[in-house]
Amino acid sequence: MYEEIQLKYIHPALQLGVQDIRNIWLLNPVPVKLATSLHRGSLVFRMPVSGKRISYKTLKKGLVKQRISIRKQVKLLPF
Repeated sequence: MYEEIQLKYIHPALQLGVQDIRNIWLLNPVPVKLATSLHRGSLVFRMPVSGKRISYKTLKKGLVKQRISIRKQVKLLPF
């Protein structure tokens, strides 16, 4: 079973896709959702392994309007 996610914007240099302001996806071979938090009063997104912060202002500078859809497998509980 798959979940389809519609991305509205793409940042080609960082390989990120934007679903909305709270849902940012890292577009490596397997899509991973980035954690959203506040750092010193500004909105930031954290990479899953390295913990590197990317601010919303930095993300906004390189966005390209492009609609794509990604499919993510839904993991169901075993019972």
